[in-house]
Amino acid sequence: MHTPRIFTSPGMSGYAYSGFSSKEYKDSICYAITSGAMPYDECLQAIRVCALELRSTFNEIGGLDGAFAANVRRMESFLHFLDERSTPSADPTARERVLCDMIHRFYDVLYGCVTAPCNKDVARFKDPSFVGNGAQLQIAKACGILVNAIAIANCYVRTIADASDSAIGEADEHSAFHANMALSAYVNAKFSALSRCLNSSPGSEETKRRKAILRVVRHNIELCNKVAELVDPNMLRCFRDCTGGCLDSLLAAVRSSSAECKEMVRNNESAQRRLAIARKALLGVQCHFKVYRKLAASYDFRLFKKGKYTVALVHMMGSLFSMYRGYAAAGNAEHIVASKIERCIKILFTLYRYNARRSGDLQCKAREVYADMLCVYAEINEHIRPDLLLNPHAEIRWRDAALQYCTEMMDIWKALHGRHLDVFEQPEGSPSQPSTSGLGSAGAGIGGSQASYTLPHDPRHIPDSDVQPSTSAEASSALQEAQVASHRSRTPSNDDLEPPSKRSRSA
Repeated sequence: MHTPRIFTSPGMSGYAYSGFSSKEYKDSICYAITSGAMPYDECLQAIRVCALELRSTFNEIGGLDGAFAANVRRMESFLHFLDERSTPSADPTARERVLCDMIHRFYDVLYGCVTAPCNKDVARFKDPSFVGNGAQLQIAKACGILVNAIAIANCYVRTIADASDSAIGEADEHSAFHANMALSAYVNAKFSALSRCLNSSPGSEETKRRKAILRVVRHNIELCNKVAELVDPNMLRCFRDCTGGCLDSLLAAVRSSSAECKEMVRNNESAQRRLAIARKALLGVQCHFKVYRKLAASYDFRLFKKGKYTVALVHMMGSLFSMYRGYAAAGNAEHIVASKIERCIKILFTLYRYNARRSGDLQCKAREVYADMLCVYAEINEHIRPDLLLNPHAEIRWRDAALQYCTEMMDIWKALHGRHLDVFEQPEGSPSQPSTSGLGSAGAGIGGSQASYTLPHDPRHIPDSDVQPSTSAEASSALQEAQVASHRSRTPSNDDLEPPSKRSRSA
């Protein structure tokens, strides 16, 4: 019931959740709690429903791994605990103690789920019965329900906890927001790079093996995305290390499972550029998450802040990826806002190739890069307007951050190369000049080979191969970002990790 599905779009693929494992369910329950509409006994009932669904899910996947079989017994024990200890008449202190005990229990189960060996077993992800039956999606469902149960219990605890324990500071808001932003940039840039390993696959069997590796990477990335929902300023500080333990394990799984694919793309310039962005983004995740956990982070931030241009680029890409995911997961990748976001991310991927201090060697190059920044700003400011957003409550903050960091990138570029940029005007902070480099023209998908290419007027400019049409094997496979190529029938299914090439479009 309510098993997640795999969504695919020209710019991203991943798991889309529904029912008890969805963010929407969690948000609706938490809203009812904070608004006073849900009393303690109803909150316990919501948690009980989660526990019952977890028991059912673990029964289904118990044979996959010993960790899941053990969790069936844990859920039985939890339901017994719920019956014994959670009396509606309990005083606030007793209620807080019971709920905190529940949260610790749920975190123990969650850690066991995300660290289960089967999550990194390439042989399983190559097995048609494992993938075809959606076993990995059942694991994701369990993790999603656990995340929601933790968040719901935490939400009620905050309503009865001491003010000193539940106060939310500005630093908490900032660090949680930026940690999620950097994480979004990291996982999407990394998977975009790794997926290029299919471009040079030597045969069908090797292609199947590489796809299986990429499924493992994506699975751990999706679990990471789900657990990251707990990186929230509302989370009580005593539980933030528990979230950190789960995330650290998942990030380690992403690194280890992707090592072979990284080696395969070592000579791919486009992939290496994306991996460089991912490395910077991961450092940002570590910095912001340390602040969120109240750990010393000054040394980490000194490393992260080196290269302010790239820092701004990472934050901007993370903002746009976070917005895009909402559209792609809901099947709205064709929406005008999604297509514009896709176009902007495509341009941003190309901008990393220019070192902020060395690109000014050629006057035309400095102008072209700045023109692309103006193009991205204009796309967001004029075409990703608040009145066009499908979920403005969640998206406006990401949109504002994208504009902020785009402006920061332009300011850095102007400070370094202003003498070359006198031809540009910026009326009332709304850049509208088109790109002169051809990078601003729409492509087949985020970071993929472009379907059309505008030749620059400056004869000194040699177009980069990453944005030219090509008849090479790499171009012909036309990998879209965050998807894995498929050489069989293009009927979408739970294992169709890449949309067909015909879904590619010009923005």
